[in-house]
Amino acid sequence: MIIKIQTSEKSNGNKGNSRALVTYLEKEDIEKEKESLSKNELPAPRKGFFNHEKENLNKIEVINSINNNKKGLGRDDAKFYSITISPSEKEQKHLIKQVTKKELSNIKSLDPKELKEYEKLLQDYTRKTMNEYAKNFNRKGLDNGNQLLYAGKIEHTREYKGTDSKVKNGLKKSGDKKEGFQTHIHVIVSRKDHEMKYKLSPLAKEKGKNNNSQLNGRKVQRGFDRNLMNIKSEKLFDSQFQYKRDLKEKVEYRIEASKQTLKTKQIELEKDTNKKQELEEELINDYDKRNNYTEKDKELTKENLKLLEQQKEAEKGKENDNEMELDF
Repeated sequence: MIIKIQTSEKSNGNKGNSRALVTYLEKEDIEKEKESLSKNELPAPRKGFFNHEKENLNKIEVINSINNNKKGLGRDDAKFYSITISPSEKEQKHLIKQVTKKELSNIKSLDPKELKEYEKLLQDYTRKTMNEYAKNFNRKGLDNGNQLLYAGKIEHTREYKGTDSKVKNGLKKSGDKKEGFQTHIHVIVSRKDHEMKYKLSPLAKEKGKNNNSQLNGRKVQRGFDRNLMNIKSEKLFDSQFQYKRDLKEKVEYRIEASKQTLKTKQIELEKDTNKKQELEEELINDYDKRNNYTEKDKELTKENLKLLEQQKEAEKGKENDNEMELDF
């Protein structure tokens, strides 16, 4: 799982109108419309956007809501941010298997009903991720995604760019579709919360639990720890979808492995399975010590823990119903 938070080249960074970015996020819908029209077929309705409560929001609704949610922001202030949630190919395959009970080679193998169910899981996961996003600002009174103003859009394709190695080596052209599983979710989120109480910047440089911010003479935690956000998002995915994550897949491991190349080489060369696992766990512990993270820091929000518990109970109830049907 990789979560990127950035400004947008489409809208003067993120200081201007959100129209260009929102319009860009409809590119897959537009491609499908053009494809249908070229075959003299009636295009399917656009899928629209979703937020914390609703689905099928149209482009104009999203643009107006983001553009009007800017009380207290100046001309040169950020008005919104772009978040990209990218499950790995392995994570995508795991979700698809939950939906279809089969191993599939690509997203096109899903029938319309299966695709809808797959996207429903992704929407639900995104909403829970936005709960973590809200809580990660460490602002008193801000702990739930329903306090944010955002809109999400699911995409299933990616294109090669001029900077990709395959394009540089002449194997692909810029604009060609990438192979494999390419599902990701785009989220455009307002700088201000729904009630326009808080200015929220996930790109604040001051982050982590050890900063020395002072407010009215009192030490407070400020900023937005993007690595911790990624860690919690992975933990959320694992809990929500019963995904057994390898140690090497964890955010902590991937970051620390890039810093400790000698130890990483040692792990790669280690043939004893138990010793290998010990070394991998050591690397993750090194990362936690360096950032002074505890298991408590990695806990999910109370809202998400409650929702996950409800999900567990619902699944248990479904299993009991199935057993009763079999007995009958």
